[in-house]
Amino acid sequence: MDRGRFIFRRLLQTIPLLAGIMLLVLLLLHVVPGDPARAIGGISASEEQVDQIREELGLNRSLPVQYVSYVGNALRGDLGRSTRSGRTVTSIIADRLAPTALLLACGMILSIALSSVISVISARNKDSVLDFALIGVTVAGISIPTFWAGLMLILLIALPTGLFPINGFGDTPLESLHSIVLPALTFAIAISPVMIRALRAKLVDLYRQDFVMMSRAAGLSENAILFRHLSRHAAIILVTMISVQVGPMIFVSVVIEKTYALPGLGEALVNAVSQRDFPVIQGITLVTALFVTAVHLTADIVISFLNPRMTLK
Repeated sequence: MDRGRFIFRRLLQTIPLLAGIMLLVLLLLHVVPGDPARAIGGISASEEQVDQIREELGLNRSLPVQYVSYVGNALRGDLGRSTRSGRTVTSIIADRLAPTALLLACGMILSIALSSVISVISARNKDSVLDFALIGVTVAGISIPTFWAGLMLILLIALPTGLFPINGFGDTPLESLHSIVLPALTFAIAISPVMIRALRAKLVDLYRQDFVMMSRAAGLSENAILFRHLSRHAAIILVTMISVQVGPMIFVSVVIEKTYALPGLGEALVNAVSQRDFPVIQGITLVTALFVTAVHLTADIVISFLNPRMTLK
């Protein structure tokens, strides 16, 4: 199977997946114990108010009709209105998207950089004191709760030095980048240890391969072997780990946003849950699910370029 057919097949496979995601998002309203309209309105809401909520959300229609309506509205960018603020869910997501996107982008760049450097150093010095020390740091990183890592960075770096803000997102692009430094570092502390373990194990195995030994015998330096022969294998592992870790990334970003008071989608979701603002919960859940799907699809396409044999399966 050539690469074009492989990519086309993967795109087709996302269609039923997206349909299923939208069905699950719609069903969020129906998993609430009792009457969803009553849960949204609260105990003090009158029957007229409950009926109005039911009418606005379309809960008085059959589930198939609700699904078709929801999909049609979502395709037009209409995700409903907040039952608390009255704003459109689309505008709420648009206002909150930038902090989350910047956190994920900067956090992933830093995670990839840390994982690559530490894994290469550890693999090159396998079974040395340095290797054991780096493994210990990695295990500690896996064990540290994300919120605790964030609090320690605030207490040990931000407050004593005053170099970094401890909350907010800033008003200018430069201030936003400045405010995202510690959150991105917290993100890397949470995500990179798993990536380090996987990449180190792959590099240790590759360094034992015959082609690496032959390259050394031919006089190639370690850096030349790494960049010429091992970089593609390492890239495949990193892309795969990003795809596998995308779920934990979302959870980590929510915790970090609450820790640093970043006005992102994670904080908006937590607030919506506490207020039982179901349209906002549905909208953010849908956007998050679409993001996860896009990451998996992109990872498969990138790996098909890095590993052409994948397209033959």
